[in-house]
Amino acid sequence: RSIKSLRRAGAGRINVYICPMNYLLAFPRLLRLPNLAILLLAQWIPYWLVLRPAILQAGGIPVLDERRFGLLAANTLLVAMAGYVINDYFDRDMDAINRPGRVVVGPIISPGFALFIYWFFLALSTFLSLRLFLELPEPRSHWPLWVFPVVSVGLFLYAWGLKCTPVVGNLLVALLCGIAPVLPLVPEDRALWLSSFQSPERIHQAVSLVWFYALFAFVVNLFREQVKDLADFAGDGACGCNTLAVVRGPRAARVHAGFTGLAAAALTTILLYYWWETGAPYWQFAGGVALLWLPILGLSLSLFRANTREHFTFAGGLIKFVLLAGVLLCARAWPADTLEVWVAIARAVFA
Repeated sequence: RSIKSLRRAGAGRINVYICPMNYLLAFPRLLRLPNLAILLLAQWIPYWLVLRPAILQAGGIPVLDERRFGLLAANTLLVAMAGYVINDYFDRDMDAINRPGRVVVGPIISPGFALFIYWFFLALSTFLSLRLFLELPEPRSHWPLWVFPVVSVGLFLYAWGLKCTPVVGNLLVALLCGIAPVLPLVPEDRALWLSSFQSPERIHQAVSLVWFYALFAFVVNLFREQVKDLADFAGDGACGCNTLAVVRGPRAARVHAGFTGLAAAALTTILLYYWWETGAPYWQFAGGVALLWLPILGLSLSLFRANTREHFTFAGGLIKFVLLAGVLLCARAWPADTLEVWVAIARAVFA
């Protein structure tokens, strides 16, 4: 308080000084850089290490090269960043209660400037959608022109009011998170169809695996959203945000979250069984048990007795770690030219 209130002028008027370094630290917090990294990996790994190799091994020609995939991934990140910004814009009153030391919109970045950032990201996303559409080979599909706007509208509706509805808001944001791994399936639809004539089992296995990872991402994100609602119970209730924890009470919300976590543990069990039956390396199976199955099962069972904000906050952070571990464990082997692929994608996007 003494740093911000450096100089008083007039009757009770306070001139507030904010260090420029606060702005630099505010933007990574506003844009959720760790979440963006997980989102990028959730889209990159299933495509480049599962789907694309299956198409090439079946003699097919993938539609998404480094340039087109880079445009798709950049657009996905822009839509996600816009969603984070508009969410913080609408949630600034609740965040002042739930996270008083970590509020960005208001204390550091003005609400008007936050809206400017939001519309800038949407405008840039529209430009990249058009650019990706023009980059696609003939006959062009129009999916880039409607997929990203639909997701943007969904994220806006979530931030504007749906997040303050029981269950519906959680389902919507979890569904939008689950879209990322399967989005490359849309442009590769024809390539997958043609490749399936040469190697139907390999293509079916790759596509099924990508869909399974998307389902895993959906359920785990739903679990995380329910846990976050429990952690934010005080601020949500004070601001009239009618989440499940506010409407039905924390005890009922804990039960719902616990059963969602058990569903995620069951999916992880199926994934482990698949890895075992298909001869997965030992490190992948052991990592799945230690980094996915045990944490999810332990958190799910502990939620039935948890009653403190600290516990729910810790659980939310651990679930985010599980998401990252699940993405990294998708690939059984990392190609030797992984870094070269990342560099090629970056060059293609900014070329």
